[in-house]
Amino acid sequence: MKKSLLKSKLKQIFLKHKLSKKHAEICSNYLIKAEILEAKGHGLARLKMYCDRIKAKVINPKPMIKIKKISSSISYINADNSIGFVSADIGIKQAIKNAKNTGIGLVA
Repeated sequence: MKKSLLKSKLKQIFLKHKLSKKHAEICSNYLIKAEILEAKGHGLARLKMYCDRIKAKVINPKPMIKIKKISSSISYINADNSIGFVSADIGIKQAIKNAKNTGIGLVA
């Protein structure tokens, strides 16, 4: 299956499970990256588990994510039980932002 077609199908699945377009895009990208990097334990094999956890309300498809600055280098993210790819993506971006300002970025 072509990468673009796979990405489209994954996005459809995540949208069907009530993720926002942005979050569906993030999750689709990371599932494909995991497959490309042969980290199969974090790739397509987990798709059903994510869908089941959303249905069981273990994962919140519409999280209210809050970022709290502890200092110019440290931030705390309350991801409101979002899917892990989304909270990780936000954390990575925040850590990079902090590091660009101070030389180090820590996120919890």
